[in-house]
Amino acid sequence: MRLRYMTTLLFIMALVLTGCAERAPVARDLPVLNNDLPEGQLTREHTIAGEEFTFKTSYFTDYDTRRWRVTDSKTLRMTARIADISERGKGVEVLVEHVHIDIAIKSKYALMDGWPQDSMDDQLHTGNQPGFWISEKYPYENVFAIEGFSENLLSGWGLFTSDLGYATIKDKRLTEDNLVGSGGVYGNKVQVIYDLLIKYPGESLYHSRSLIDEFLIPVG
Repeated sequence: MRLRYMTTLLFIMALVLTGCAERAPVARDLPVLNNDLPEGQLTREHTIAGEEFTFKTSYFTDYDTRRWRVTDSKTLRMTARIADISERGKGVEVLVEHVHIDIAIKSKYALMDGWPQDSMDDQLHTGNQPGFWISEKYPYENVFAIEGFSENLLSGWGLFTSDLGYATIKDKRLTEDNLVGSGGVYGNKVQVIYDLLIKYPGESLYHSRSLIDEFLIPVG
């Protein structure tokens, strides 16, 4: 009877562990913030159908991307400007009406993969101007201060370890080594959404465009 009980218990534990260790596809198609430079750098260029300019964005950090730690507090800097304005587009007015940024966990395990870590929003809160004016000369600039041990990350790790039966084991507390080793975490995914307002000479109203940048910052 005892043997049957132990066999059943082991079978249930195997089912739980197998289910919670479901694999997630590795993000191999995302651009990577350049780890060859200590500060990291990534530049993106958007050609928008129907518009007479390109939208260029750049991302870099004061943090050493070669030693990127998910659990450490750090900053991500970004700039955005318009460029390559055509003759027909001379005099275009472009405003960054709103920017939303998310940073999430990338893991080889489905339960942790995509778990949100931190986010921020940026927009003008006062005055009559509906957004940040940008041009070839004057870019939009922003600094995203990223929480390391955020509440989101703590709750996600608690769910992950509880489902794997690790909740009462001290060596499965939230640390960088455990995130990478037990949690299968291999980096952070950053998503930046830009909402633009655009008006050409002779137009009285703005029209809108939304653009997104997505990239990966691997753990060091």
